[in-house]
Amino acid sequence: MCFAQLLHLEARASASYCSTSVGMDLVRVPFTVGTDLARSSAALSIGAPTAELRAAKLAEFHGSLGADLIGATGDATEGLRLLAAHLGHPGAGLEDLALSCTEDLALLHRGVLKAIAFAFPSGFRPTAKLGLDFATVHAPVADGDALREASGGISAAMSRPGAMFERGVWTLTSLPSLSQHPGNPRPALSALSELYFRTEFQVIHALGESWAGFSVRVSMTPWTELSDEDRTLITASLSTMSPATRSYKGLHGIAELLRV
Repeated sequence: MCFAQLLHLEARASASYCSTSVGMDLVRVPFTVGTDLARSSAALSIGAPTAELRAAKLAEFHGSLGADLIGATGDATEGLRLLAAHLGHPGAGLEDLALSCTEDLALLHRGVLKAIAFAFPSGFRPTAKLGLDFATVHAPVADGDALREASGGISAAMSRPGAMFERGVWTLTSLPSLSQHPGNPRPALSALSELYFRTEFQVIHALGESWAGFSVRVSMTPWTELSDEDRTLITASLSTMSPATRSYKGLHGIAELLRV
């Protein structure tokens, strides 16, 4: 299936996504891994972070794992200029841009990752992806053949003038921090009260000259604060995940605790 067909199908499936929040509308039964990319009017950033969130970002960037979280290739200068202007902070450097936004940020050129400032990654080392194209970045994704096959079309689409897309993803985790860097091991889960529902709202904007900005806004909700209906839906979706996807997301232990 080509990217245009996937986008057409996913635009209908993603119609309930909104520009300000994501959550249970991301959880589907059966669980599938696809492009989940929809045309969007969402802003690349909703604006400045709270003082607490900005402090958390700053601590991550300057902590022991900071080299994994923020960096750029040597040819990212023009793209960073375009990104800064797009976000309303002309002349700002990568770290200042990241600290000025609620979201984590990345920069791509023709689908190749050129800069990234991810204070709160989900199970990967962000700067290790620098210089890689969209398909290679997503190579580890379990059951992600459709996503990888569509990568060329996605890369071309995100570079077109005026392009704006959004998507969302979810997972479960026992690690309560916004950062899910692999250097922060997940605690062993002994009770559902220690479980969190994690979502990411991702936005892509074309910046011109084949550059694109990418943002990720992370949300964490304790399992105990979800409604019974929401917990039932998440459990049902988890029950349909393949073993490969459960392994990729680190969900085998959680699935056992949920008895699925």
